[in-house]
Amino acid sequence: MTSPRDPRRPPHDPLAPLRTEGWLTEARRKALHLSFFVLPLELLFQLLPWPRGKSEFRLLFIALVVGAIALDLLRIHERRVGDLFRRFFGGMIREHERFNLLGSTYLLLAALLAIEIFPQPVAAAALGFTVLGDACAAIVGKAWGRTRIFNKSLEGLAGCLAACLAWAAFLAATGHLPWSVAVTGALVASLVEFLPIPLDDNLGITLSAGYAMRLLWMPA
Repeated sequence: MTSPRDPRRPPHDPLAPLRTEGWLTEARRKALHLSFFVLPLELLFQLLPWPRGKSEFRLLFIALVVGAIALDLLRIHERRVGDLFRRFFGGMIREHERFNLLGSTYLLLAALLAIEIFPQPVAAAALGFTVLGDACAAIVGKAWGRTRIFNKSLEGLAGCLAACLAWAAFLAATGHLPWSVAVTGALVASLVEFLPIPLDDNLGITLSAGYAMRLLWMPA
């Protein structure tokens, strides 16, 4: 027989963590991160008239990387630009990014390296794992992370793995990658996101998942 709930104790609200200021700041940051999902989608489907093919994507990513690095240098060394950034994005900039490249710059650099090193479907898959997996790990971990390992949470790992497996299923179901290759990429991406590897996640996840998939599959 269960004891009656104490009427003085408020009922447990599982969505309460989603209303904290810390989670809302992280959600805004990851919403910006998720906007980069257009890159793997464009690599797969090439819906726009430009870019088309590896050489044109290379030019696009070079231009984006150069522009992002130039903006970071201005932000770091030019006070007025730095003040403008803090006014609009202050809470979303991590402490280690104040005098370093932003995560978005690393993500664009990862896109450039991926299109240069891997076949286009593998590059798109790896970037998708990075964008979706990293965002879901942070959003879930920030809200419900309780079991901490390596200064990360198993709950965040579960969110990352679920997102990566969903992307892998999409890639395999649409014929872009074999099932075994896509699932391997998802598992490697989730593991790298969780481990304390001294490399920015955007680079580490993209390159590790990309190399794992390339070892298993090389298109004719």
